[in-house]
Amino acid sequence: MADWRAVLLVLLYVYIFITIFYLLLDNRETATTLSWLLVFLVFPFVGIVFYFLFGRGMRKKVRKTLLRQNLEGRLAGQGRAMVERQKWVMDVLLGRYVTPVEKKIIRLMYRNSDSILSSKNKVQVFFNGRDKFDQLLEDLEKAQRYIHMEYFIWKNDYLSQKVVQVLEERVAQGVEVRILYDVIGNYLNSRYRRKLRAMGIKIYPYFNFASPLRIHTLNYRNHRKIVVIDGTTGYLGGMNMGEEYIDGGRRFPHWRDTHLRIQGEAVAVLQEVFNVSWFNTTREELTMESDTAFDTMEGEPVHVQITTSGPDSAWESIQQLYFLLISSAEHSIYIHTPYFIPDASIVMALQTAALGGIDVRIILTGLLDKRLPYWAALTFIGDLLTAGVRFFYYTRGFMHAKTIVVDDKCCSVGTANMDIRSFQLNYEINALMYDEILAGKIVAMFHQDLEFCREFTRADYDKISRPSQLRNSLARLFAPLL
Repeated sequence: MADWRAVLLVLLYVYIFITIFYLLLDNRETATTLSWLLVFLVFPFVGIVFYFLFGRGMRKKVRKTLLRQNLEGRLAGQGRAMVERQKWVMDVLLGRYVTPVEKKIIRLMYRNSDSILSSKNKVQVFFNGRDKFDQLLEDLEKAQRYIHMEYFIWKNDYLSQKVVQVLEERVAQGVEVRILYDVIGNYLNSRYRRKLRAMGIKIYPYFNFASPLRIHTLNYRNHRKIVVIDGTTGYLGGMNMGEEYIDGGRRFPHWRDTHLRIQGEAVAVLQEVFNVSWFNTTREELTMESDTAFDTMEGEPVHVQITTSGPDSAWESIQQLYFLLISSAEHSIYIHTPYFIPDASIVMALQTAALGGIDVRIILTGLLDKRLPYWAALTFIGDLLTAGVRFFYYTRGFMHAKTIVVDDKCCSVGTANMDIRSFQLNYEINALMYDEILAGKIVAMFHQDLEFCREFTRADYDKISRPSQLRNSLARLFAPLL
């Protein structure tokens, strides 16, 4: 028995050595590498299992089996006119945004194959779930050709039942309905899926990460929330399919979120993002045509740039976007995010902005759904408070919005939190809008939210006890894994 134990121990250490060898070859950030080494040290047996499930550097490997986004290349067919017009649109924006850093943002996003700049758009912003879902139900009822929906969470509750009822009615009228959801975001049993499929609704877990053959990619969550209706109307933002996004559910008295409804050219981009997700899940190639001729649209058109990031993207585009937005600010930076676990580049950008006299304010959720990210966030907040960044905890309910507004001129709304998971692991999607009216609406809501916030100051941070500081620092060690 002792010999077998010795053999097993040797095999274990050999496996740990090989795992560390490949971990080092991944050339990740030092913090991520050290975090996994700490896991191996503290949990020598369980740590290996966790690394296999959540830690292996699968981003490059996944790209070999996934269809790439490459939005510019995929839209070169039916959306060729929009793709070709990007250069003209960029020149228009370069004339409107005159500072060197603003011009740098526009040029960077234009050159990124995972971002498409469109000009003929009408955008409506929602700050609560009731307004968003009322409008969504109305749009779904008008669908004539197809409805495509992609959500991180799809709950089987009263709201989704209302949506499914409408979808069933549209299917009966010949409308094609496709739904993707994340298998970890929520659990939908086979009975529920069979019920929807019997109605004619095609519903699948994205990429079926829970499959034994794909479980090693479990750490890559599909965090996107997308709806495309007939290629003319699209939705994206922070709200999932669930009643709690309207009333806060059982845990919270209120839910604050931000979501967009887009009509115009950018919907074709949303459709291509869904097409890639659908193909990677079902291997079915969709060729839905989107209406990209919106010359008769009323009002001043909005310039919208849809940006994606994830294992199926060439770059960590949203992280680049946030970094440049923060770096470009001349007067103010206003950020909504429930979770705040930034990487070194974002921390440096925020510090530099605040030390340069820019008004930097960040609203976080004060009512928590997870403790560990909250503890880790406090270690980042300390140094930023010293630099002059102001933090506010929203206490009316759960703050789930993911927005950033710079100088009241341009703004980003989407699914990405201000954390390492959103930047480097999750499938995310954001819309960058070059529009002062929309930016003004989000800024006005930001100031309204401040009425329900308590500011967290440097004096508050200094009151944190030594044991709590140690707890927070230990949580920070796992920040790249959260």
